[in-house]
Amino acid sequence: MDQANLTQLLNHDQSELTPQQQLDIQTVYQHLKKIARSQRFKVKGTGINTTALVNEAWLKNQKTAKTFNDRNHFFAYSALAMRHILLNEAKRNHVITYVDDQSEVGNPVLSDSIQLLDLEKQLIKLKAFDASLEQVFTYKFFGDMDFNDIADLMGISERTVFRNWKKARAMLAVALK
Repeated sequence: MDQANLTQLLNHDQSELTPQQQLDIQTVYQHLKKIARSQRFKVKGTGINTTALVNEAWLKNQKTAKTFNDRNHFFAYSALAMRHILLNEAKRNHVITYVDDQSEVGNPVLSDSIQLLDLEKQLIKLKAFDASLEQVFTYKFFGDMDFNDIADLMGISERTVFRNWKKARAMLAVALK
């Protein structure tokens, strides 16, 4: 499916779709599931499964009645939606868990929900420092977007996106330690 048809399909009322359009939407849905699955490996302990994350993001996309410019715009918006959904779930599950075997670790280990909340605090600080660094990180980390897609979306070079990704990761790594 080409970019123009996908954009038109995403912006179209999806209650009356042809069988081919339904297959195309299913392809988009499967891609979102792939992204959500990778999120669940990156951000564990939120208590939300892959399908629920995709469905929540899909509903959020539909509820806003947002018109998407292109495929990248849709997936960027979905990445942001997934970030907010995971953050809200982490806030709900703000519980401390401990490692069963304390001999392996000297200190108790906080759950990944706490780590996600810390990451969100640092992303807010990163956005205040340089909004483009926060955007690149969000699109890559939460949306699993390719560098060339992020570059097209943001209107900058792919090399700049790659540099911003490395810089954002380094700054967040330092801030989170």
